[in-house]
Amino acid sequence: MFSLLISLLPGFASGFLNWLSKKTDADLEKFKTAVGGDVTLNVAELRYKVEVARMAADMRKGDREHWFTAWMVPVAFAVLFFHVAAVVFDSIPLLGHEVGSWRIAALPAPYNTMQEQIVLTICGVAGISSLKKIFSR
Repeated sequence: MFSLLISLLPGFASGFLNWLSKKTDADLEKFKTAVGGDVTLNVAELRYKVEVARMAADMRKGDREHWFTAWMVPVAFAVLFFHVAAVVFDSIPLLGHEVGSWRIAALPAPYNTMQEQIVLTICGVAGISSLKKIFSR
């Protein structure tokens, strides 16, 4: 009985190892298929994002090339800046200036602080970016 068991053991072990090998190969193929599908989806998503970014860049380029939109933002900022400056300077008793003598109407709340915040933010961003350029050399 023992000799019969020993004679069947190599065949059983070989069959078991073959079964494990085939199962592993099948699992590997499933994994490769899943990964391949993920890669295909990721590549498609990246191509989509690139195309959307290209379209947005084309729209911005078209806006920059048109005379109206090229000057719209700088003119709006200049008007805002000069109004804020006039309101601020009219409220400062500088060199004999009588406060409120210019009679420049301040904006109603909540817009009265918004324009100052916009100007300070833009000036702050410009100042920080110029400092970054100076110290990054």
